[in-house]
Amino acid sequence: MNVFDAITQRRSHRGTFQKRAIDAADLEKLIEAARWAPSPFNVQPWELVLIQKTEGKKALANVTERAVIDQFKDAKFLDDNSRWMRLTEAEWRAHGDGVLLEEHVTLPKPLQDAPEKLLQGLLKNAKSFTVLGHLGAGKMPAKEIAAQVREAPLLVLVTMNCKRYPPGAGGTRWMWLSMGMLIQNMLLAATALKIGVQFVSPPLERAADREHIRQLFNIPTSHEMITLLRMGYVEERGGDSMRLQTSEFVHFEKVGETEC
Repeated sequence: MNVFDAITQRRSHRGTFQKRAIDAADLEKLIEAARWAPSPFNVQPWELVLIQKTEGKKALANVTERAVIDQFKDAKFLDDNSRWMRLTEAEWRAHGDGVLLEEHVTLPKPLQDAPEKLLQGLLKNAKSFTVLGHLGAGKMPAKEIAAQVREAPLLVLVTMNCKRYPPGAGGTRWMWLSMGMLIQNMLLAATALKIGVQFVSPPLERAADREHIRQLFNIPTSHEMITLLRMGYVEERGGDSMRLQTSEFVHFEKVGETEC
């Protein structure tokens, strides 16, 4: 696949995967894509934990389920998320950013057919949903997300070895830059191989959960957990995605100048 096609066709895959395991040859390609990621001073501050056995996947699914339930009770978390939720495709296209609400949250039945104005009002006061969270509204999405983690053919825990520190005052910045490039390499390679990828953030949000995962997978204290990826083969590529117009983020010579 042409690299530009991989860039524009890459999508986060939130659905189910094919049941088959990742082929050994494809897994090697994903690892090689990660290995050849750029990194300032070539420090290569990454380590990957590949999880394919049931025990490890089940453990991460359990952490994920508990985390999602608690997120639905967290006013700040709900409020932060609501800023990036779009109710309709038209609204999504107009903004050029954020995500469609229906692709991320299964609303309670009484709200599924509610008028758009009502839902807009609720999103503006998303912290009020904590009442529903304490009544158990988070249990259904928590089970759905946990099942996706548990049933994924491959989970990749991406960690940063903080001992591999580049020189200079900007060392931490360069390490994060390296990690981003490694992840992007893996995403593009996966797209070319018809492997879907999704970021799974809930189990890594809280310090206590990260510590629990550290112990589960024998991760050294010198390593920072960056992200968890779930991977598997997909029949079809994801649907649409929205992006800002280039005039909204590209400047020529000075900020504010959008033309050559």
